[in-house]
Parts: sequence; C-alpha cells; structure tokens
Amino acid sequence: MSCMQLVLNSIAITPDVTQQMNYAFQLGIGIATILAAFGLGLLLRRLLVRRLHKTVLDNWIIQTLGVAVVVIPTLLGVTGAVAIFNASFVLSTLTENFFSRPALAIDTSWNLVETLLILVLGNGVARTLRAMMTRSLGASRVDINMRTLFARVLYIVILSITGFFILTVWNVPIGIPVAVLSAFTVTLTVAFQDILKNLVAGFYILVERPFYIGDQINITSGMITYIGKVEDIQLRATRLRLTSGEEVSVPNLFIFSNAVINNTHFGERRSLLMLTMPQADFDRDETSSKILLLLKNYQEVMPKPDPTVMVNSYEGEKVSLQIRFWVATGQVIDISTVVYELHNLFPNSDISVKEPI
Repeated sequence: MSCMQLVLNSIAITPDVTQQMNYAFQLGIGIATILAAFGLGLLLRRLLVRRLHKTVLDNWIIQTLGVAVVVIPTLLGVTGAVAIFNASFVLSTLTENFFSRPALAIDTSWNLVETLLILVLGNGVARTLRAMMTRSLGASRVDINMRTLFARVLYIVILSITGFFILTVWNVPIGIPVAVLSAFTVTLTVAFQDILKNLVAGFYILVERPFYIGDQINITSGMITYIGKVEDIQLRATRLRLTSGEEVSVPNLFIFSNAVINNTHFGERRSLLMLTMPQADFDRDETSSKILLLLKNYQEVMPKPDPTVMVNSYEGEKVSLQIRFWVATGQVIDISTVVYELHNLFPNSDISVKEPI
C-alpha cells in the first residue's frame, strides 16, 4: 500500500515539476534573446558612430542616433522574449491590478517618450546646423561677428520650432503659450531692463562690427580702462583677455556707451618718444642722423612712413626732441628695445614714451 502511494504521489507532482522546468527554460531563452538583441544593438551603434564621426553632424545628434540604434534591437528582443515566455496573462493581470486607466497611462508615457526624443533631436539638429552655417559662412569669408550672429539666431529658431512640436504632442493650443509668453515678456522688460539693454547693445555690436574677435581694444569710462584681446562677443557681454592675462566679461551696454579704441584695426601704429638732452650734447645734424640710423637698424620699425626727429622745445640748458616712427601692430611692445638703445647712445638724456600709452 505504501509503494502504491509513493507511485501516485510521484505521478501527481510530475506535472508541476514539468511546468517549472518549462518556465525556467522559457525564461532562459527570453533572457538570452534580450542579451543577443542588446549586443547586436551595441555592435550596430559602434559601426554607426564610427561612420558618422566622419561627417559634419554634431556629436550630440550622433550619440542620439547611436542610442536609437541600440534601443530598437533591444525592444525587438524584449518583444520576442515576451512572445517566447507567453506573458500575455501576466501583462493583462498587471494592467487590471495596477492601472485603473491603462489607456491614459499608455498615452502619457508615449507623449513623454516623444517629448524626450524631440528635445534630443531638436537640440542635435540645432547644434549641427549652427556648426554647418558657421563653417559655410567662414568659407565664404563672412566676418566672424556676422557668423556668430547668424549661427546663434538659427540655433534659437530651431529650438523654438522644437518647442512648438512639443506643444503639438501634448495638444496644447498655440494661443495659450503665446499669451503666457507675452505676459512673461512684459514682466521681464520691467524687471530686467539692464539685461535687455545689454542684449540690444550686443546685437548692435554684432551687426555694426566696431571690432572683431581677435582684435585688441581699449575701453575707457572715467577711471576704468580695459585693454585686452576680444575672445568672444556674446549677446549680453563681451569677453576680453586682458594684457595682464586675466579674463573679464564687459557688459555690452558699457561698450556701447563709451569710446572704444581698436588697437589692431590697421596694420601699423605710431610711436612717439620724447628725448631731453643737454644743449652741449646736441648737434642739429649729427644728433638727428644718429637717431635715424639707429631706428633703421631695427626690423620692428617700419621704413614707411619715414621716421622723423624734430626739436620740440628749448628749456634752460636742455633741448627736447620728438621722435616719431611707425611699428607693426603686433610689435608695439618692441619699442622698449629702441628706448634702451637710445639711452645707451645718449646716456645723459631723459627718455619718455608718449605713444602708445
């Protein structure tokens, strides 16, 4: 009797064991399918990214496309795994128990996915078109200020279009954001007048082009003076690298409201030295000849216009001479060598630099 019970018990539990083994086998096959699909996606992404890096596409959109290439095979693998595991009953149970309104949840999730994709693709397209426009205008020899302006305007336009696409995904009427934007604009206009003034001044600088990126400029207002190389012209401020090495962001309204000296606009710049010497050491022809000969021996001194030496004044027992010569813009600092040699030539003289300041 006990043997018969054992046989019946073994027969009774056999279907459960078989069902568990089937579930384990289906689960293993499903996981393997997902991993294989994910590995295929990684391989395709590697090949695609390597190929697209050779094009003009921005890195942002390249990485976005790379992620999409990974996601698509992975989703297919998940779909296949679900089909293998026959999880329709489980999914229906989850839907009935955990989602009281499954249609709304699905629609909202899909809208979020579309919004994320539009944001990523819109930003990538905007950056790519901005880079392409900058490169195209550079090949057409359009100045860098206009290139910067056009590229930024295009970038903002693409992002605005992206925003309208997102509104259509959520079925938001255009009138609502326009009304909100109008009220927000009025509030900003009152609260941020100085910022708006800087934006208008920045737009004027980019259009009028009083200086270019790479120029050295002087900006003076009262006791404040900035002398440096223009690194970037933004809508709110202009970044300068000062001659002392620091970087400063000067508000565009400050530049717009004050005089700006462009030190590198022309290819040459005049230097003016004042040399005061005892009258006993001064000879009208010989002194001038020595000074002119010294200037002609230096490459930084331009032969044209000709250097000149003129008597400026007689005071007591001293005579003051004015020495004028021209140097290339990038070589202004080299006049220190000329001052040193003049001092060696006339050790009893006083020398001062009047230009450049």
